[in-house]
Order: sequence, then C-alpha cells, then structure tokens
Amino acid sequence: MSRDYLDFDVAVTREGQGYAAHVLASPAGEASAPFTLPFAATDLAQFMIAVGPPRVSSRRLVPAEARVVDVKEYGRRLGDALLSGDVGRAFRESLTTATGQGRDLRLRLRLDAVPDLDPVPWEYLYDSRLGRFLTLSQETPIVRLLDSLERPPVVHVDAPLRVLVMISSPSDMPELAVDRERELLTATTGDLVKSGRLSVTVLEDATLTGLQRALLDDFHVFHFIGHGGFDQQAQEGVLVLEREDGTAHRVSGARLGTLLHDARTMQLAVLNACEGARTSGRDAFSGVGQALVRQGLPAVVAMQTEISDRAALVFSHEFYYFLTRGLGIDAAICEVRKAMAVSDEASEWGTAVLLRSGADQPFSFTTSATAATERPDSRLESLYDAAKGALLARAPATALPLLEQIAAEHPDYEDVTQLLERVRPEGAPADDGPTPLPRRDPVRLTQPLPQPDTQSDTQPDTQPDTQPDTQPDTQPDTRPVARPEPQPDPRPDRRGDDAPPPPDPHPRRRGNGFVRSLIGLVVLFGLFWLGATQVPKWFKGATAAVTSACGPAPAAANAAATTFVAGCATTTPSIDADFADWDGVPTAPIPHVVAQVGTPQPEFGGDWQVVWDSGALYLRVHVVDPDIRSVNLATPGAWFNGDGFSFEFGPDARSLDPKATTRRGQDVHVMVGLSRDAPTSGVASINPAGRGTFTTGTRHPEITVGRADTLTGYDLEARVPWSALQLRKAPVRGSVFSMNVNLSDATSAPATWRLRTMKSTNAARTADTQGFPHGWQTITLADAAS
Repeated sequence: MSRDYLDFDVAVTREGQGYAAHVLASPAGEASAPFTLPFAATDLAQFMIAVGPPRVSSRRLVPAEARVVDVKEYGRRLGDALLSGDVGRAFRESLTTATGQGRDLRLRLRLDAVPDLDPVPWEYLYDSRLGRFLTLSQETPIVRLLDSLERPPVVHVDAPLRVLVMISSPSDMPELAVDRERELLTATTGDLVKSGRLSVTVLEDATLTGLQRALLDDFHVFHFIGHGGFDQQAQEGVLVLEREDGTAHRVSGARLGTLLHDARTMQLAVLNACEGARTSGRDAFSGVGQALVRQGLPAVVAMQTEISDRAALVFSHEFYYFLTRGLGIDAAICEVRKAMAVSDEASEWGTAVLLRSGADQPFSFTTSATAATERPDSRLESLYDAAKGALLARAPATALPLLEQIAAEHPDYEDVTQLLERVRPEGAPADDGPTPLPRRDPVRLTQPLPQPDTQSDTQPDTQPDTQPDTQPDTQPDTRPVARPEPQPDPRPDRRGDDAPPPPDPHPRRRGNGFVRSLIGLVVLFGLFWLGATQVPKWFKGATAAVTSACGPAPAAANAAATTFVAGCATTTPSIDADFADWDGVPTAPIPHVVAQVGTPQPEFGGDWQVVWDSGALYLRVHVVDPDIRSVNLATPGAWFNGDGFSFEFGPDARSLDPKATTRRGQDVHVMVGLSRDAPTSGVASINPAGRGTFTTGTRHPEITVGRADTLTGYDLEARVPWSALQLRKAPVRGSVFSMNVNLSDATSAPATWRLRTMKSTNAARTADTQGFPHGWQTITLADAAS
C-alpha cells in the first residue's frame, strides 16, 4: 500500500543577512528564491503554545487571550514565504507532473544549514492555491530530510510489528505517572494487539543497561515517553533516562544511537514528550531524532511540544494502525494528522515531526495469516475496559481521557456519559480546554501558578541614561494560584449487562455487628497510634530539610500580605547554565514597561523565578530578546543599560514615609548583565544607596552567574550572597524585604550601551521613583512547603 512519490527537495540556507530557499531536485528541475521568515520569535512561541495541549506548564508563558490563533493564517503565511517566486513555480509544475504520472509529490525539507529554523513548525504549512495544509494529505507529505552515510536495508515485517516502549520518570525530576502512561498506551492499542498485528513490550528498567539487554530481542520500533532536555555545553538534545538508583541520566542522541544502531530490525523511533514533561527551551526531542537518523536509523517521529492525553491516544492508535496496514511512514503520518485534525484536539495534528534519511521506506509489512480483522467497535471496547479498570483501581485521572475519547467518537457507547459525569471534576468544561482558576492575592512563588493575563500599561516618564531606574507598586499584584481540583468519585457506574447491581444503601444486618464493632475499634486504635507516633515523625522529616537549608521556624509569622512569596531551596540550585534545577519552581511575569527610548522591540519580555536559603538569594530570568547586546564592562555602575536584569533590594519599607529616600548601608541595586567575554556566565555589579539615590557601584564577583542563549533570547541565573545585599547575618524564615525585578533591553546602535526598554514587575518603578523604597514591592522568604 506504499504510495509512489516523486520528491521535491528544498534546502533553506543563509543568504547575507537573510535566508534563501533552493530547490535541489524536483520534477521541474532546480530553482531558488529569497526566503523571509514571516514571524517574530514571540509569534512562534505563542503559536506553539497555542496549538499545544491544555493545562501544561508551558501555557504559563502566554496570556489566555494570546492562545486563540488562526492556524490556517499562520500556515498560509509560512507557505507563501517558502513557496514564492521560482520555488513556488517549480512546486506547481512538479505537482502537475506527479499528477500526470498518477503519482504523489513529497516535499523533503533540508534545514542542515539553518538549525535556528528547526523549531519552526513547518508541518502547518498551508498552500493558498491548493486551499489546504500539505501534511493533511497523503498526496503532499512534508518530511525533514537528513543526511546519513548508512543506507540500511528495508526490514520485512511479518506481523506483529514489535514495539519496545520505555517510560522514564527519574526520582529527581518532575514525576511522570508511569503506570498511567503505560495504561493509556496499552489501552489505545489493545485492539491492534488482540488482532495479532501489533506487539507492545513495556521496558520495566528505564536505564541504558536495561535498553541494551532488551535490544537483544528483535524489535521494529523504539517508543520513548518521558523528559527531554538540552545540553548547553555540548549543544545537543538529550533524553532523560534513569540510573540504577532511579535518578536522572541525561543521554545524548549519539549515545542512544550507539545502542539502536546494532539492532538490525530497529527502523523507527517515536519520541513523545508526554503531558507534564518539559524541555529547556530548545527542541530537544527533534535534536535527539536528528542524531539517531544521522547514525543510521531510517526514520524518527519526534514531538515538537507536549501533547495532551487525548491527542496521544489518537496518535498512538492511528499511527500503528496505518503502519500495520502497510502504509509507508510518510502516508501513515498524514493519516494520523487527519485523524487528529477531525478530533477535538484539532490544533495538535502538526505536533509530530517526521525526520528521515534518504533511505527507502523502513518497513515492508506482511500481514500474518493468523492476524485477525478487528471488529469495528474493538478499539472502543478496549478503551472502555481500560477506563473501567482504572476506575475500579481508583485512578480517575487515567480513566478521564479514555472516557472523553470514547464520548468524542461514540457518545452513546455503553454508559460512558454517566461515567464522565462522575469522573470529571466539578465545574470542569466538557471539552479538554483549560480549566479557569480562581484568583487570589498575593503571588505565591512557593506554589505553581499559571502566567496571568498581561495588559498594556502606561509608560511612566523616564530618564534612561542618568541613573539606575525605579519602581513601586503600593498594591500587591494579584495572580491566579493553582488550587487542587475536587477529587472525582472513582467508583464507576457499572450498568453493563455483566455488571452486578449497585449495592443497597441500607443492607439488612446479618448478625455480624460485634465483628464490625471490633474491627472499628481496631481501626480507631490504629489511627490513634499513627497520629500519636508516626505523623509527628513524618512531619519532622518533611520540615527537617527546610530547617537545614533556611534555619529554624520563626517565633511568629508575619501575617501581612506581600507581593511575592519565595520558597526555601531545600536543594541548592547549581549556577551552571543548565537550568534543570529550576524545573518545578513557579514563574512570575515581568510585564510592565517603565522606560522606553526610541522604537521598542515588540518581542522583548520575560519572567522570573526565585528561591532562597541561609546562604543566598537565587534568581533565574527567562528573556525573549532577538537582539542580544553585551553590557559595557568599563562602566559596571550603568550595567542596567545593557541586556540583563536588575533588582532593587532592602529591608521591609512598608512602614517608611512615602517621601523617605534610600537607606545607606541597607538598600542596593543589583545588576546582572550579559558579557561578550562570558558566553556561559555573566557579570554582576551593585550600586549601593547614597543620599537620596543609588551611587555608582562596582563589579561584585562573589555573585555567581550562569547564562544560556536560546533560540528566542537568553536565560540567566544568579546566586546573590546575603552579605552582598548588606545583610550581616542570614535572614530567618518569614522575613520580609522590599524588592523590584527589572529587565533591560539595550539599543542596537553600535557600542552605545544605551537603554532602549526596561520592564519591571512594578508598574510604578521609574528613574524618578526608584529612590523611594516605600513604593517598592515586597517579598516574603517562606517555607517551600507552606
């Protein structure tokens, strides 16, 4: 059933200050045309978040209203940019030639020379003349082509297609529900397994050694579910496997490829960032996929972003369904996209990226004589049985996406509607969209929170080049804080013919009252013993880490609300430009423009994270800035004029007179900037308080800085010792300080080091108000567990 394709090979390269598209091979010959990416960095980021799954961590970075994106319009702009001029003409002629020969046209995209364009979701490319997305038809699939010196032979598969699944959840990474992921995958492919067309083996040992041993058996597909990351020093994507002790083991694509290379029947890898897994800002899964293809694996399917449970159910079933029906991998992916596009997860169909070498189709599939034909309702039956099993096991989170998928395909199937009413959290929407969260004050950086909606703010009058800037916000920011969802009733409404009737709510007594009473006494005694002896031990163990890192509990808590609440760092962040330590630490925006000179960069913006311990304050900022500029190393007192972040810091100033100025020996303005001489670190300086303002300060090498440039800007992390903040001894838990956090964007004019834009957490912070601490925001140093 493999399609017969003609190939249209396009390479995008750098051309001067821009790009060019070159047709290297096609039925219409070669052609070239200029190419201009029709989006800014923030447009791309917002689009990828918008088409991704609801309720994942990355959605915090974009306000809710920014998620409504016209996918067709985005794809049209991308298609018009790539298929323009002579390149567009060659594409039309090639389509005509392919159609005349009764064949299809495969667009093979080469991005080797422009890795910065890898994150562009080319899979959403829309052809205005055809009036459709290219990847939603087997006639025009899009493949990302990579060079490989090896051309492995086609593997002839006699059913079943054998899939080796690895689900990795290291103990020191954000936890993935391994049992849940396994259940969802086996449930959605259950009908294919029963028919004999597919075999799914879940590797219990998610280590390199476990994988090596498993590959002694013949498998055709390696399916990975878990975390990804990006090695800043090696500049390569990694998958996070487990070590023997269960901790994280970051494995590069090259190392993984070493194991997969000798597995002669292994032809395909599927790399899936499941819901809850995160990358470090780079397309880690695609990067690993490229390494695998270059080492000889014929094909890799990698997810550009996390996908929702519902989308994963559709993807896994349809992908393996069409592969086992004999479709080539290019056509199979197109069918998967169509299935996802017509489901409720309509925006996630372009998430999967198909990476291929120039080899032929990886599989030649032969259906075994013993393979049965699936009944039309066999898949729904498999999903339904798995959902009931999950409910009986008191795992409603596993049952919910299964029931939602059944309801989407067959609303009248069995008692699925009644089960959904029981399982869905109270007040949850019927679709899979994000659940609105209540709002409360203040921002609690000790709890995960979604990014609030940011609104355009007035821009106070500023003095950009004279002194470090200022800010106060007398009203605490209000931010939505994630709260636990109501727990659904895990008991299924068993109304099938084979299900027993529901129990009588008032059963007859059968003379065993004494036994029940005795059991009740034993249970009560057990609960008393646990409460009296074990719970204090558990609580003591939970608080011991906080006490060790941040000191003893305060004698009395400060009940006054503050703008921010920072959690205790029971595990000290490493300032090494890795940023994995910051996973799970909530973010807060830096939204307010408080200084503006000339034309701003609309993309410029960012957010921040903070933790603390007895030794220091730790901050991390993530910045979107397409034009990175170094600070002027010769003027450390003015590093706020260069790219980086800064913050004012001092004792709690809420009781000060609003006209009181900075306090000598107490208030400081800390600046952390980028340096051309330190690509993986940065520089820091401090302007101390003088009479009524901050005085010109000096560089402070005791402040350690880590830096990593990203595709859209940069990340910075810093450890600021308390001594640098004018504290003679470590603060205690519950201490309150005054603080603003600011981002700076320098002008692009050569060697001027002038401030172009400053944003702040405090809308009232300007150069004129910086010297009045009463107007600064406030932060409480709290327990991480509070």
